[in-house]
Amino acid sequence: MGKVIARGFLVVLGVLSLLNTALVWFALDRVGMRLGTPAPTPLAESTLRGDLGALFAMFGVLAIAAAIRDDRRLLLAPMLLPALAIAGRLISYALSPAPAALPLIAVEAVALAGVVIARRGLS
Repeated sequence: MGKVIARGFLVVLGVLSLLNTALVWFALDRVGMRLGTPAPTPLAESTLRGDLGALFAMFGVLAIAAAIRDDRRLLLAPMLLPALAIAGRLISYALSPAPAALPLIAVEAVALAGVVIARRGLS
């Protein structure tokens, strides 16, 4: 039963991450306005689409692949990506404390913890 829950969690998390990829790629203006970081130039748009899209896509694809293949080795990147994002957010928070950053840190911490726990349920 634990393996089914772990795999289901990874698929759900992976699909949500791929939906974020689609938002970044195809609705970047909405994402930017919501985050307060609209891209001021075409280069900035390209950078956000490429970098954010790649991170969300890699997380999603590997989380789903790990669930489908029942292979915990595929979860290295889905564990490192939110861990590094948390590190970057903590550095930003230390340099310029903004309470708005805390919910994002919490979401990434929950995702990271969920992937680590789910990893234990895979072969």
